[in-house]
Amino acid sequence: MLRWPDATIYQGLSEIATRTPDAPAVLFDGEETTYGELIEEARAVANGLSSLGVGRGDTVAVWLSNRPEWLVTQLAASYLGAAVVAVNTRYRTHELEYMLRDSGCRVLVTEESFLEKDYLGMLASLLPELERRSPDAFSTDEFPNLEAVVALSRNDDYPAVRAFEDVRLPGETRAEGPADDPLATACIFYTSGTTGEPKGCLQTNRSLLNHSYQVGVHFGLREDDVGLGVLPFCGIWGYNVFMSALAHGLPLVVQPYFDAERTIRLIEAHGVTYCSALATMYVRMLEDEAFAPERVATLRRGATGFISMGYDEAVFDRIEAAVGFPLVQPYGLSEANSQVFVGDPEDPIERRKRVGGPMVHPEEEDARVVDPETGEELPPGEKGELHLRGYNVISGYHEKPEKTAEDIVDGWLRTGDLVTYDEKGYFYYQSRLDDALRVRGFLVTPRDIESAIDAHPDVALSQVVGVPHPRHGQVPVAFVRAAAETLDEAALVDYLDGRVADYKIPAAIRFVDEFPRSEGPHGEKIRKNELRDQVADLFE
Repeated sequence: MLRWPDATIYQGLSEIATRTPDAPAVLFDGEETTYGELIEEARAVANGLSSLGVGRGDTVAVWLSNRPEWLVTQLAASYLGAAVVAVNTRYRTHELEYMLRDSGCRVLVTEESFLEKDYLGMLASLLPELERRSPDAFSTDEFPNLEAVVALSRNDDYPAVRAFEDVRLPGETRAEGPADDPLATACIFYTSGTTGEPKGCLQTNRSLLNHSYQVGVHFGLREDDVGLGVLPFCGIWGYNVFMSALAHGLPLVVQPYFDAERTIRLIEAHGVTYCSALATMYVRMLEDEAFAPERVATLRRGATGFISMGYDEAVFDRIEAAVGFPLVQPYGLSEANSQVFVGDPEDPIERRKRVGGPMVHPEEEDARVVDPETGEELPPGEKGELHLRGYNVISGYHEKPEKTAEDIVDGWLRTGDLVTYDEKGYFYYQSRLDDALRVRGFLVTPRDIESAIDAHPDVALSQVVGVPHPRHGQVPVAFVRAAAETLDEAALVDYLDGRVADYKIPAAIRFVDEFPRSEGPHGEKIRKNELRDQVADLFE
């Protein structure tokens, strides 16, 4: 079994490139990049990033959709001993500002716009220097670590923005490297904590490379398989899916964003065999007029996600019957990689419908279930908080030592998830301890949205709950106690648009005079379950 316990991501994929330099690595927009070309491109970009001051321990933010430049920048950063900061493509100005400030990134790589959102315009509202300086004279007092902003192409409206092509410095390697510390941070994934404050999860080279490889082993990937990268690379699941294909030396078909007809066409054109996607994606494919079972007949392995968060079991049956291969529902989180537990494709369908399964790499990853109040380890069948330990667990949270010490104790990560496990060692997700929402595949705490709503001057208090939705699996619904009679739903939605990611904007808003409350040992608590029950069938 091929493993890289003592290698960086760059070293691991470079090893594959040395062995099979002419094998296709990335298929994107009609262009093919071989493994040899991918490594050569990574070295050229590493040279350019090095010339911009990027070195060991630095961070490079990547605000890109799924595309080859995302992968190249990750490899280049790994070469330099730097880390990529995975920026959510749906971020808006407020979230982007926090990430830039918190990550201390030296370089930001972005695209001009994505899905009709003006990325450079949002950046310019934070960095007006982009519109009035040259690239070499760029600096900003607001973000003192930021040395350069790099876009996919030049833009005369923003003269300080460099083009990605200009950062490429091919030829003899000029940057110091390659770095050789597998425990160095390779990627930082921002997630939300129970308080709503985003946290940067520090994932190491060893963690991402080895865990992703083991995911591929679990799915039984073979030399003739072809992967599809349609889940967002900026999220841990999408990252592990693309890395699992590359770590096995397979071709990866890259799709910038999900579009049902295009996904069907890519599967058919490239003979995709390995596809993981959200349940909502599969459903939209089945409902698209372009769908026909024979067009996706090459599929044989993959996972779907979060059916339990909004779909009934009949949808699982429908998807599996249509795509013609056994689906599984994986469990994971940014702090420990996605697909920590994944159903066995050979298991009965009733087991595979549940979120979780056996541990992907039990030899070097460990799990236990404990009573969240006493910390006592629980036996099979009893619900408790999941704790994880192993190389797959983050080294900590970026610049948050107190939160790191709180969540990782004696090497055990306290996930905040309630699970059960059985005598076979299968772990199954039940719910979040803090009632977090899973919206379009992104984990969102209610406080993420409540804090944005409460910032409106005419809002006294808000509460957000997750509600099942036939298209998105789960969506947020807000209950709002207004401080002014003039506030209405349209005005509040308009206020949130552009301030938070679109998936955080409530799908419905209910105005209330008071919230249902109950007395507890530590004071009054709002009964969110009662609020949730009021709107449980809102979108049926």
